[in-house]
Amino acid sequence: MRRLYPAGLAAVLFILAAATILIAAGCYHKTAAPVPVTVEEKKEDPLPRLAAEEKIAGYARPGALISVYELSRRLDDPGTFIIDTRGRSFKVLQASYPAGHIPGAVPALHSNYCHPTYQGRIGTPLQLQDFLGRLGAGTGNEIILYGNDGLQARLYWALKMYGYDQVRILDGGLDKWKEAGFDVAIAATRRPPGTFEFDLAGSKAEQMMATAYEVAAAIGNSGYVIIDARRNDEYLYKHIPGSINLSSEELFNQDRTFKPAHELRALAESKKITPDKKILVYSNSGVRSSLVWFALSELLGYPEVKNYDGSLQEWVKLERETEKGLQTARPEPEKRRQ
Repeated sequence: MRRLYPAGLAAVLFILAAATILIAAGCYHKTAAPVPVTVEEKKEDPLPRLAAEEKIAGYARPGALISVYELSRRLDDPGTFIIDTRGRSFKVLQASYPAGHIPGAVPALHSNYCHPTYQGRIGTPLQLQDFLGRLGAGTGNEIILYGNDGLQARLYWALKMYGYDQVRILDGGLDKWKEAGFDVAIAATRRPPGTFEFDLAGSKAEQMMATAYEVAAAIGNSGYVIIDARRNDEYLYKHIPGSINLSSEELFNQDRTFKPAHELRALAESKKITPDKKILVYSNSGVRSSLVWFALSELLGYPEVKNYDGSLQEWVKLERETEKGLQTARPEPEKRRQ
């Protein structure tokens, strides 16, 4: 006998049956998995990196410089310690470092590694050890220095002079880093204090630092060249007698990287600065002179180059003679002609 349902109940049963069919159909037709979006990785143009490597390999001491490309691959290396040397004053440091720096770099205030007694002169080995340890550097770190006014070269010169050889200058500094497209950091880098010690048995102060007495004795001596590393207008206004002008600005390409070895050599030789001479370099306070020292000693391999750390500030304070205008020829002292 056929069972009859009220009209309302029949409608409900019909809806339930339709829903069951739709659910069952969904079991057989799974939703297609989303197609992963492929993001094309930005490819590095190898030509600038290869050009930088080739240029640096052409220097007498390639290990004195590091390119921004090599440093970018070493940021996560715990043995790499980067120092931002742009802090010529506290005001300059406040305006530069927080505005952007290489990730992991710590800032260095110039006055913290200057001599406590002799204003502007480089600090003692013990002072620099304490300074670097407080920054977080440890003995054995490879120290990478970058700056924009010569302090990177001055600190490099000091570390090498006190016997620490694991130090390099970043070619082109922060500007080159940005130009290459690498990220900069804003937040300050905090490192725990480290233990840093010089091996003073390897100190080369006598070979690398000139004194006022040595500079005075070199005037008129054909075996020496005294170089003024300041701008030409500064040189013309006042300079040490017999010195020649090789401005630190002449060492750089437009992007603030060092010129290649053959150009630096041609520049030096055009001013009669040759590796057979004993070379003494000065500026106002031993900063820009350290750049010329670096180019001649480290990049060209000239064997006897010294930085006069006291420079013109000390020379004038000692009431030594100065000249104005172009270099004038001076006769060699009688006893040196023999």
